[in-house]
Amino acid sequence: MNLYKTGYGSHGTIVFKGTFQGRQVAVKRLLIDFYDIAAKEVQLLQESDDHPNVIRYFARETTDKFMYIAIELCMASLQDIIEKPNVELFSKIKSEMKPEKLLYQIISGIQHLHSLKIVHRDIKPQNILIAAPKKNQKYPRILLSDFGLCKKLDENQSSFNNTIHMAAGTVGWRAPEALLLANLGPNRSCDTSSLTLNSDTSSSYYKITQSQINMDDHPEPLRITKAIDIFAAGCVFFYVLTNGQHPFGDRYYREANIINGRYDLNNEFNINVEAKDLIEHMIQGDYRKRPSAKSIMSHPYFWSPTQRLNFLQEASDRFEIEPRDPPSPLLQLLETNAKIVVSGDWYKVIDKALRDNLGKYRKYNGESVRDLLRSLRNKKHHYQDLPDYVKEALGPIPDGFLEYFTSRFPYLLLHIYYIIVNTKILRNDPIFESYLNTNPE
Repeated sequence: MNLYKTGYGSHGTIVFKGTFQGRQVAVKRLLIDFYDIAAKEVQLLQESDDHPNVIRYFARETTDKFMYIAIELCMASLQDIIEKPNVELFSKIKSEMKPEKLLYQIISGIQHLHSLKIVHRDIKPQNILIAAPKKNQKYPRILLSDFGLCKKLDENQSSFNNTIHMAAGTVGWRAPEALLLANLGPNRSCDTSSLTLNSDTSSSYYKITQSQINMDDHPEPLRITKAIDIFAAGCVFFYVLTNGQHPFGDRYYREANIINGRYDLNNEFNINVEAKDLIEHMIQGDYRKRPSAKSIMSHPYFWSPTQRLNFLQEASDRFEIEPRDPPSPLLQLLETNAKIVVSGDWYKVIDKALRDNLGKYRKYNGESVRDLLRSLRNKKHHYQDLPDYVKEALGPIPDGFLEYFTSRFPYLLLHIYYIIVNTKILRNDPIFESYLNTNPE
């Protein structure tokens, strides 16, 4: 087998390009001194590589000095395509990738590992690789790689003993609980009261959704769980959407900022509301409040315009059957924080053309979320019957129509989403199943 050196890794690892059974592969050469680490990596690869977003393992060989591991050959790392735009290949790959498709593949790979009770523990741009699309695929494939720090939870275990977490992860990408535990001296303990809550720069709507999470805030000993991967992935999401920036700032102050919960998602890239909301939940200081990989896959950030519009319409239909006089508890919940959601008075925010058309048929309350939803639903349902000047104002369905409402009422979609997610009777309603229960595999 001819080998051509292509890169380096930890523990004296050198990566070569080679062939295996007529197939081009990447070959990791590890020093035999690290046999246990390499053997564990091979074992976890064998357990987890039956997934489109986990790097594929082919074979291994051992000599008296080295272990060789043959894995899938990739074109680049995520770091390459973000930080080396002047390289033609990397620039081309990046231009072919839609950010939401890329990020979905990352979290899909993490969900697969977590379903097997495997925690990666070193999610970062360098460990996320990009492979060519397969014959029936349009976009490049995103693969999780480098399983050297992975740990597998026991069958009935949800966290690791704190004796095995030391040195896990990479500087700048480690979760606050990992940093706090790593910095503890002998015979010292630490609990969840040490974890900082969300940053002062977080959005007002994010603070509202966090307050809706029902959780006993009684302090408990810090633990290392799957949530460390979610934290790192949240940082990676921001890195992708801002072309290489980090939510916790400059690398020299990054870990101090992580421990103190100081992040800033405001930048010139103007990340949309749904992406910012998702990232803020993923990098939450208290790991108990971070979403699971499975729930992240169902977040509205990943929904198509058609899904978003249909969701709002079906939510409107659902709230319309609620008793109004007096308003049911669900309608009262819908109108919570209405001033933020409807931008004060939605009737004053919409165009005169739409306002006049709405006024022909019924009276609306501009301070009501239910009435805003109803107006959206009615105009979508009767879109083909609208006058041309109203259609022109609203834009085409779904993209233009959706943009008309979400650009004026950016918190509407998230408001409805979190009410449904956090309310059992709505969460279990069959009409919302396709939105909230994305099949992760």
